[in-house]
Amino acid sequence: MKRTLLLLPLLAACMPQEVPEGMSIRHVESTRPYGDRARWHLFVFDPAVPRSLDERLKLARAATANDGNCRWVDAPKDEILRQTADQGARYAETTLAAPLICRT
Repeated sequence: MKRTLLLLPLLAACMPQEVPEGMSIRHVESTRPYGDRARWHLFVFDPAVPRSLDERLKLARAATANDGNCRWVDAPKDEILRQTADQGARYAETTLAAPLICRT
């Protein structure tokens, strides 16, 4: 029983996160490649609700997990931050750039 309780936080971290009901998260593919097969995608969130980088990462991962055509590609957080900042200061808290591999 104790082992099971110790594993619960690890198992919870592996479970796909859910996108809150009524929230729409869209992403579009850019022309910038990442690695051998991935491309940077720009995730767009509600501009009326600024979000931290960690919150945007969590939501983008959840949206990707629910998208049967794409999968998340791990990239260093500082690279994600740099690519996101390239979108401009005006959109800094309402967008996120992240690499994905998608079926075309």
